[in-house]
Amino acid sequence: MSKKVVFLHCSPRKKGNTRALANQAMAALADMGVASAEIDVPRLAMQHPGCIACFKCQQSEAFGCHVNDDLARAVATLPDYDAIVLATPVYWFGCTAQGKMFIDRMFSLIKFDENHVMRSPLAGKPLALLATAGGVVEENMALLEMPWAVAAKRLGSPFLSCLFPLCLYAPGEAAGDPALAAKAREFGAHLGALL
Repeated sequence: MSKKVVFLHCSPRKKGNTRALANQAMAALADMGVASAEIDVPRLAMQHPGCIACFKCQQSEAFGCHVNDDLARAVATLPDYDAIVLATPVYWFGCTAQGKMFIDRMFSLIKFDENHVMRSPLAGKPLALLATAGGVVEENMALLEMPWAVAAKRLGSPFLSCLFPLCLYAPGEAAGDPALAAKAREFGAHLGALL
């Protein structure tokens, strides 16, 4: 059975630079025989934005959000993949609001025992970040990278990131830069090698 990676597209732009570079990473994965799936996060219908802290997900043995909406259903599919890539532009020193709502609902995929030991069906699966920004890495993209890296560490998962600072191109044109396209494809190949 072939490996499958899911890309969480968090940009409100359907044809922005983040997606254009993610497409390069997906092409590199395809060259390795790794399939890619995509979740268009900003276009998911949701009953509530983000997590509403009902804690129903923590009151049952089942993993998953108890809010019945497209966002919850998309989050519930994550354990079906071999790796998860957060693909987002930087908005106010973090991921987009839509991406944050998705990430917050991922709380439903973890459980804590009485000793605060965490278990999750995502444990051990690589978490990766592909991000674009108009600014630099320090005090900007690094702030976006840190929570995703910490989540990977807590899950006992490999972490890989590919940051594109100063990505000052018209929407969708970054992948036309051979150096950026090569960097994105190298990221895809590194991710594929982790599987």
